[in-house]
Amino acid sequence: MPLQYQDFVRKPFTVDAIQVTPENMEELAKHIGEVRYKEDKTPYIFVDKRLVPNVYRVFPGFWVTRMGDNIRCYSEKVFHQQFTESNDSWVEYFKSEATPEVEVVVKEVSA
Repeated sequence: MPLQYQDFVRKPFTVDAIQVTPENMEELAKHIGEVRYKEDKTPYIFVDKRLVPNVYRVFPGFWVTRMGDNIRCYSEKVFHQQFTESNDSWVEYFKSEATPEVEVVVKEVSA
């Protein structure tokens, strides 16, 4: 008998986000690591892996997100691939416990 999988959509979540700039780098570093400089004097934040497990260095243009106590950092490209600016009406819906009425689609998968 073939396996039957159902389609599911992951419920979106919201995060607070701030883009790293030369002006806010020192303040952000207090929360995720320490400011260091490359040989060419380019500043970056050397990330404390206990605080942010997904990257080692954060440069201007990167994004820092916060959801509760979880902090993550993303390059600008990856950030925009995974996040979009919120729209209050649907954000409130997804924060609610409401479950939408959906049609379940079952697909047969042969071994």
